[in-house]
Amino acid sequence: MVSHDFTDCSILIVEDDIFIALDLEKVLDDAGCVVVGVVPSVDRALAKIGNNHIDAALLDVKLDGELVLAVADRLSADGVPFVFITAEPGSLPERYWTKPVINKPFQPAAVLEALASVMHPC
Repeated sequence: MVSHDFTDCSILIVEDDIFIALDLEKVLDDAGCVVVGVVPSVDRALAKIGNNHIDAALLDVKLDGELVLAVADRLSADGVPFVFITAEPGSLPERYWTKPVINKPFQPAAVLEALASVMHPC
């Protein structure tokens, strides 16, 4: 059971599969989050981070073959918590082994539990 209040939390979704992105967006919308963007690439994610307040992010590890590490590095530098979502958890470098990872396919409760584990109240 998730005890975190997600009302008005600003969440960025970085996912290149539109169907997965839409599923994640619905999970977050239903929890009361404000989805600040659904972006399919590293470049677009970095631009979104630079132009928006973000409380947390969901990051697909591989975006059309490109690793999302530049986004994870930027969020880490900015102090923004994030959760990885992937079908290939072994592709993360050691420096990110302590970050939460949700395996695809995911359960909605797992997404919210992982976010709650890293987030502060919004």
